[in-house]
Amino acid sequence: MSDTCHHEAIFTAFSSRRIAHRARAVRDAYIDDHADPLLAQMLDESNDLAFGKVVIAAHLGDLTGAAGDDALRRAIRVSGPGSRDLRCASLLALAKRVGTQATPDLLAGLAASDAAVKRYAVIGLAGTGGGDDNAWKQVFAYLRSVLRRKRRAHGQSEVALALAYLAQHVADPSRRFELVAFIRGNWDALDEADWFAQLWSDASPGGPDLDAVPSPNHAAIQAWAREPLFRPLGVPTA
Repeated sequence: MSDTCHHEAIFTAFSSRRIAHRARAVRDAYIDDHADPLLAQMLDESNDLAFGKVVIAAHLGDLTGAAGDDALRRAIRVSGPGSRDLRCASLLALAKRVGTQATPDLLAGLAASDAAVKRYAVIGLAGTGGGDDNAWKQVFAYLRSVLRRKRRAHGQSEVALALAYLAQHVADPSRRFELVAFIRGNWDALDEADWFAQLWSDASPGGPDLDAVPSPNHAAIQAWAREPLFRPLGVPTA
């Protein structure tokens, strides 16, 4: 059977009304030699905003290729009711695929009104470590806004994720001074003593003078930010 015929069979199954058939088609596409363009086409064509598109977008994060990059960027721009999970999955998948090249897309996500989309944008930024002065300022502003909220997300802390990004970009002494001063001045509100004990103890209130605090271990902080969401998902279940 040629690739063309095999791909036609995959898309025939993908167009089925039966969830099991569609799930099997996604699995078959993922293990195909042309996985990236196949899943990219599925992402564009799927009408299942609540589940199917999210699964496809997430598994595109394991792959590489121009077709998938473009499809994920289109998915990131989807709006309206029920689109949150798709945008979150697509932001993370793109960050996994292209690393720092996803920075403009992640910053656009950070500017979104949805709190979950903002959080996934920060996960992507912290996990890839990309950005410039503007990105650092935007994440710093995000951190301040999170501290003003009465309720925060469960799981990997929004505060710690923002700190993980900011702390990767403090080679400049003035920037490091600014961040450590903020940390010490808002220590109780940050409520991340364990994170600092593990990754940047010198920035805590008991550390050295502000102008003597060294930069943290960049690799260790980035590794923390990448766990577990930057791991490959593997073959989808059918």
